[in-house]
Amino acid sequence: MVRVAGLSYALAPGARMGSRISDLRVKGEPLEGTKRYKVAGWAPVGEGITGEPIWDVVSRHLRAVKTVPPLAASRPRFIGVKDNPGLE
Repeated sequence: MVRVAGLSYALAPGARMGSRISDLRVKGEPLEGTKRYKVAGWAPVGEGITGEPIWDVVSRHLRAVKTVPPLAASRPRFIGVKDNPGLE
């Protein structure tokens, strides 16, 4: 599972592949299927991905803003895993 920040979602580990993630939200608002979103990652998940390495983007941003407030940890809302000790 890829870790994310700024995105919330529900996760049903027991569901069939392709149906495990639902209720994707950005800043509490549902993701819009027709809208384009910018994302950044440490490693591409597909072939042929180009662009500036994320560590260069982040270091430039941190130098510019100097201080970054802490982000609230995001954790998916789990579905169908009641009383699973591995999730506590």
